[in-house]
Amino acid sequence: MSLQPHWLSEESWGLVLVLISAIFYALAGAFVKLAHIQGGLPSTELVFARGIFQGGLVVLGLYLCRDAKGQRLIKHPFGQGAARTLVWWRGIIGGAGFLLDYHCMSVLPLGDAITLMSLYPIVTIILARIFLAEEIKTMHVAVTVASVVGAVFIAQPTFIFGGGSEDVPTLGYVTGLLGSLCLASILILIRKAGKVGVHTFQLLLSWAMFGVLFSVVCGPYEGTWTLPSNSRIWWYTFGVCSVGAGAHFMLNYAGRLAPAGLVSVVRASDIVWAYCFEILIFVQQPNKFTWIGVVLVLGSLVAIGIEKVKQSQAGTTKSVIKHRSSDLPSGGEDTPHNDHRTFSGTARSDEETPEVMMMMLMNGHTQGKAE
Repeated sequence: MSLQPHWLSEESWGLVLVLISAIFYALAGAFVKLAHIQGGLPSTELVFARGIFQGGLVVLGLYLCRDAKGQRLIKHPFGQGAARTLVWWRGIIGGAGFLLDYHCMSVLPLGDAITLMSLYPIVTIILARIFLAEEIKTMHVAVTVASVVGAVFIAQPTFIFGGGSEDVPTLGYVTGLLGSLCLASILILIRKAGKVGVHTFQLLLSWAMFGVLFSVVCGPYEGTWTLPSNSRIWWYTFGVCSVGAGAHFMLNYAGRLAPAGLVSVVRASDIVWAYCFEILIFVQQPNKFTWIGVVLVLGSLVAIGIEKVKQSQAGTTKSVIKHRSSDLPSGGEDTPHNDHRTFSGTARSDEETPEVMMMMLMNGHTQGKAE
């Protein structure tokens, strides 16, 4: 049974889910910071825990769900044919993005790293045009630029606002840019996978597998892994796993429904929600540049929402006109046979129209932006 409201198109519903996932990513980031500050748990250990938690749920889902032929998805957990290639690349690039983000956050000031990794909406609309033939509209370019500029004002990088050190390694900036490219590539892969029928659980399993693998590889370089010391830290860890897995599921599901370029803009709002949790939970004091950035990012979301409402209204108007035109008698005859054709045609028309930056912002450790 679909949870999609009847008054939302598939594309609009996908963007709503992306927005909810961005909020969930930010909340998961808050749990990451709490677990790190109060429990001393490294971010790589939390990624490992979440990978195991999410992987277990996904394997269960693959066992319960069936494909179009009635076979359980667990028989081909990574898809078949061309779909398998997309799923594997999604996991590999996701793991590579984790490594790049980790290195970037290890050597660069926090604001610099966040800004570099906020460039992925621009990269996404370019890649979406090249690989998915998605149209680049003037409005899409405007909201993308506004979103990126807003992220810059919120992060306030030292190479723009000053106050940085002169001995920052150039490689850190290179890895930051490559990390942004990885996330953009993942959004393209998710969209492409949706078009060839890849199941959401198959995409999630690839990340869980490579997330666990790369967290083990990076773990020794970050710190010693230990079990949570008390029940509170266990609850924080559970929050990271459950909320993060929920956010990841919604992003991978919704990314198959909506254009990759718009998904990237809505997904970038996570930096705003992360800063909101930073203010509410950790008493961070915003300045005027922060508020300018928040307005720009939220303004981008409002602009996308207005465009979708207009498209929905235009689609409804066309549907009504088509319905009224089909009600006109053909050849001067008004027979029950014609009425039956009109009703059937109308029914068919109705069916056709119907974690990372936030985690970086909060604790200076990356959970892997390429989630």
